Amino acid sequence: MNYETVLLIGGPKDGDRIQVLPGLSQVIFDDIKRETAPFSRATANEPGTTRAVTRAVYNRSPVASDKGFTGAVYTFEGVDAMPHLIKGYRGSRAAFEAMATGRSYNTEQYEGRYVSKITQELYDFWMGGRK
Repeated sequence: MNYETVLLIGGPKDGDRIQVLPGLSQVIFDDIKRETAPFSRATANEPGTTRAVTRAVYNRSPVASDKGFTGAVYTFEGVDAMPHLIKGYRGSRAAFEAMATGRSYNTEQYEGRYVSKITQELYDFWMGGRK
């Protein structure tokens, strides 16, 4: 089976890259959290549970270039992908920190800036495409 790597723009998965089947029209992420709810439909020995489900739906936005490239990004709730891509979209701060942590950069912060000069410079470069 062939897969394509796509970028997610907006929403809780902002900046993540995932692999999907080519042409898939939507990607849906469900985040299910279970919480114990005492005294709700339960006996004294067995407390009940509740579920909180958060659903994030990303829709396919095809992109193509005049040089023959074809691909897609997936956008959350009507976000227009093209302005983000033209501005050099790289993802959210959370996406940056996931990348930096995976490469063992120091992501400790003080007053909104990274303590490590190297991490701060990399973040400034990361965000430079959005200016």
